[in-house]
Amino acid sequence: MYDYMKALQRQFETNSRSIQELADEVDRTHKELSSRLAKEDRKLLLRLVDLEDHLHGVATLHSFTCGYRLACGIHRELAEEPMYSFAKDEEERACRKAQVHDESDQEEPNV
Repeated sequence: MYDYMKALQRQFETNSRSIQELADEVDRTHKELSSRLAKEDRKLLLRLVDLEDHLHGVATLHSFTCGYRLACGIHRELAEEPMYSFAKDEEERACRKAQVHDESDQEEPNV
């Protein structure tokens, strides 16, 4: 399922201009900071960037999967015959309640 969702995500994924501009800014900032650091600090920075990138990928896929499941649920609900109607459901509930009330009135003995 994981591979299927990743492939599906890639199919619908778009790169907007603003996202690309942000990614470019992150790269420039990373390079500038990296050039100012000692070798050990650069390794730590690189590890941090890798972990953030992995976290971003996982979060993006999770968000896509949740949206896909929501869309499937909406589709399933819309495809039901007959379509669910809250108003109709409430009317039927009120009718059942009234019917139970009428039956209980009929069961009371006349005094």
